[in-house]
Amino acid sequence: MDTGQCVHCGLCLSSCPTYMTTGLESESPRGRVFLLERLREDPSLLNSHAAKALDDCLDCRACEAVCPSHVPTGHLVEAWRAESAKSEFSDLQPEAFRIFRTVSRPLQLFFGSPKGLRWFQRLARLSKKPMVGSWLTRIKWIPQRLEGLTLGLPDTIPRHLSRVYHVKGHSNLSQRAMLFVGCVMDTVYADTNRHTADLLSLGKVDVIIPQNQRCCGALHMHGGQPDIAREWARKNIEAFETSGASIVVVTAAGCSAMLKEYQELFGPSDPFRVRAERFQNAVVDITALLPELPLPKVDKPQEQVQISVHDPCHLAHAQGIKPEVRQMLQKAGYTICEMTDSDRCCGAAGIYSLTHPEMAQQLLERKVSTIPQQVQWVAAANPGCILQIQSGLKAQSQTPRAMHPVDLIWTAYQRHGFLSE
Repeated sequence: MDTGQCVHCGLCLSSCPTYMTTGLESESPRGRVFLLERLREDPSLLNSHAAKALDDCLDCRACEAVCPSHVPTGHLVEAWRAESAKSEFSDLQPEAFRIFRTVSRPLQLFFGSPKGLRWFQRLARLSKKPMVGSWLTRIKWIPQRLEGLTLGLPDTIPRHLSRVYHVKGHSNLSQRAMLFVGCVMDTVYADTNRHTADLLSLGKVDVIIPQNQRCCGALHMHGGQPDIAREWARKNIEAFETSGASIVVVTAAGCSAMLKEYQELFGPSDPFRVRAERFQNAVVDITALLPELPLPKVDKPQEQVQISVHDPCHLAHAQGIKPEVRQMLQKAGYTICEMTDSDRCCGAAGIYSLTHPEMAQQLLERKVSTIPQQVQWVAAANPGCILQIQSGLKAQSQTPRAMHPVDLIWTAYQRHGFLSE
């Protein structure tokens, strides 16, 4: 990728969370592109300060959304992470990068198979028990920040993966969707996937959940391990091809953004490249699809329930989806109360809150401070954002709860008799 596209105009500065927090040029998209240009010319210039500035990038794509030259800063940083991990200068990687290397193997084991996901789900349930959460952080490969994040977990963790949800087929429906269940969504937020299947069926879409699908690979891709992401991409493409579906519906913004870029994982001569292009063209985030379905409108408001919407980075910036979320919530009878900078990163960014706890905490505190006091719910269409924001709300004893917009919409339709329990 060509860093020469950047004209150093500075339009990205006010959109970059790390620059707005630190005020440092090196922590801005423009500064990171400059560093990458210099390192391309002379790799020996890399030092620990430059490595930290590059690794501090949240990969939130906010800069890409405003860049007039369309510089793919997120992809450039991802490529640097992958290359530097194999270079002679890997010892200069910051502590955060080494933390990811430590946890990447457990993540691969947990998210790489249904069996691993079931163990992850059990671990999430255990972390809700008194004293267990603090005990878990004593395991050497688990970052201390995890204990704080457990505050954001739902009160009740489902006991079964969402992929085992029995979906009643409708052979008379014209459209069939493969429901991409993901990893955290398949476990911690399994109910959201089930609610998604219910809403799709209500909207006259036949739903199928292939059992051989895998994690999207975003965490490993952002962490500089594209080989793992590529391996799982092949399985997901194969699952789609054998499903008979015409679209792939995704409930996590980070996953849908990753799935829409699968073609970039494969070289021009790789036979999977063409297959990946067909796959990514079929991917649609649930927040973009629901407004297009013939779902009923709730005439009676939800007792004036007010909701504020947090726009996940990989939904708003990477996919350009913002008004659709509000449209479908309003159709379900909710009142929207906007927060300031709704698309400013909350600090979750995959496992960024574990590898960069100080920066993530500052971003979280800023996010929580912008939530209107009168709202009952904060809608966020990404599991990491829900977990991060909910942990911040609980830590500050604030009453709003963070929830996926699908769950809020499902609840509204269920209350009005459109869906059964």
